[in-house]
Amino acid sequence: MLSISFGELGIWGHASTFQNQARILRKCQMANLNLVMFLISLDRMLVFISISFVLTMTTKSNLNRRGVLKSLAYGTICSGLCSVGPMRWLVSDIQAGETAVYKMSFDEFPQLSKSYGSVRVNVAGIPGENNQIVVTRMPGNQFYAVTSKCTHRGVAVEPFQKGKGLYCRAHGSQFDVDGRVVRGPARSALKSYETSYDGGESVSVKFPNLGYVVNSSMLQAADGDRLLLSFDTIAGMEYSIVLRSRLKGEDASLVKFSTTKDGPTNSSIWTGKGGLVRLYVKPVGDVGFIQVIRE
Repeated sequence: MLSISFGELGIWGHASTFQNQARILRKCQMANLNLVMFLISLDRMLVFISISFVLTMTTKSNLNRRGVLKSLAYGTICSGLCSVGPMRWLVSDIQAGETAVYKMSFDEFPQLSKSYGSVRVNVAGIPGENNQIVVTRMPGNQFYAVTSKCTHRGVAVEPFQKGKGLYCRAHGSQFDVDGRVVRGPARSALKSYETSYDGGESVSVKFPNLGYVVNSSMLQAADGDRLLLSFDTIAGMEYSIVLRSRLKGEDASLVKFSTTKDGPTNSSIWTGKGGLVRLYVKPVGDVGFIQVIRE
């Protein structure tokens, strides 16, 4: 932080204090500030006011530009047998909050456009060890959302299948679409979440106490094992990307990125050129948070 005393500024205009002037200039240069210069013959008070104004405005401008530019939650999705088929990501633009509502459009989740369609989605931030849910559509436009974590040993159940329900491949437990136990060894029901159908082309799932609010969500096909980030930049400003397992946790780790979908991920700082930039990162695990930091 820049610190120049009133005494230093008050003697700026005195002809015998060139050493003091040099000392003040060095402080300004160390703070990376542009100092407006005046003739030594100017009145001391005018010099003091001018210097104070420039330093204050520059410092505030820098502070306003620093910080988290963008926060995203990511999670993988699958339908049918989750071990086969291409990977896709549910990427959500988020902000701090308590209750999140995920809107799932049928264009992005075509399985939910018809009865008995079902998908398994990873949602970042759900309390507990498992961040997956299964969303299923039943006849009569009834939608159900339950955790995928089997209550027997914690293995993820498969998306709903007619005649088979929500099935755990590990030990054979079966659950009804609303999470009730149909067959053991599991004994307790799956946790359920509130759903809301708009009567048209989307369904929403509500997650209380999630820790963030969803501004918007979109599906993104995986480019290999990479996720595409795009954001506006300011020319000359530096940007970095961090990954977190919890939005408000202290486990942030700097991640390297590539400027192409198949190039080496060996850059950790991007210097803005103005306009939109597209960067590719490798997420850690099936679910988590990404933050773009403006330095």
